[in-house]
Amino acid sequence: MMKALKSKLAVGVIATGLVAGMGTAFAATDAGGQLQSWYNSATKVTKALVAGDVASFVASNNDKLVADYKAINKGAVNDVKTAGTTETTQTQGAINGQVTTYSNAIDTKKGSIVASMPGEYDKVVNDANTINNGVIDALGFVGKLDITHDVNEQGSKSLKALESDVAATQTQAAATLTTKIETTKTELNSLLSQERTAASQEIKDNLTAKIAAKLAELQKLADDLEAANIKTITNKGDALEASGKTALENIVLNGLK
Repeated sequence: MMKALKSKLAVGVIATGLVAGMGTAFAATDAGGQLQSWYNSATKVTKALVAGDVASFVASNNDKLVADYKAINKGAVNDVKTAGTTETTQTQGAINGQVTTYSNAIDTKKGSIVASMPGEYDKVVNDANTINNGVIDALGFVGKLDITHDVNEQGSKSLKALESDVAATQTQAAATLTTKIETTKTELNSLLSQERTAASQEIKDNLTAKIAAKLAELQKLADDLEAANIKTITNKGDALEASGKTALENIVLNGLK
C-alpha cells in the first residue's frame, strides 16, 4: 500500500507540474504543503480519539484492582500508568515517522522531476526547431507570396487549436488533481483508522496482561507469607508446649521428693 500511495502522490506532483507549465501567469499550489497541513489536523483528532477509546477501560480495571487489593493499589496504578505512557509515546513516534516518510518521498520525486525537466524539453525544442527549419528552407523555393499566405493561414488555425486544446487540458488536469487529493486523503484516513484501532487494542492488552501478572505475583506473596507465619506459629507452639510440660514435670519431681 505504501508503494502505491507513493506512486499516486508522484503522479499528483507531475500533474501539478503540467498545469504549471501551461502559461507563465499560472502559480501552482504547494500540494505537499496542503497535504501536510491537512494531515496535521487529522492525526491530532485521531490521537484524541485513541485516548478516549482507552480511558473507560483503564478506569474500570483500576477500580477492580482497587476493590480486590487496596493495599497494593498505589504500586499497581503506577505500573499501569508507566505502561500507558510508554505505549503512547511509541505509537505517536510511529505515526509521526510515517508522515515524515511520505513527505520525504514526495519531495524526492519532485526534485527528480524538476532536475530532469529542462533537459527533456531542451531536446523537444531542438528536435522541433530542426524539423521546422528544414520545412522553412524547402518552402523558401516556393516563393515569398506563398510562404506569407500559408504561414498566416496556419497561424490562425494554430491559435484556434491552441485555445481549444489548452482549455480541454486545463479541465482534465483540474479533475485529475482533485481526484488525486481526495484519494490520498481517503487512504490516509484509512491508515489513521487502523493506527487508532491498533493503538487502542495494544494499550488494552498490555493493561490486562499487567493486571493478571500483578495479581498472580500478589497471590504468591500472600501464599508464601501465610505458609511462613503458620510454620513460625506452629514451631513456637510446639516449643511452648514442650517447655510447659517440662516445667510441670519438674514441679512434680521436686514437690514429691
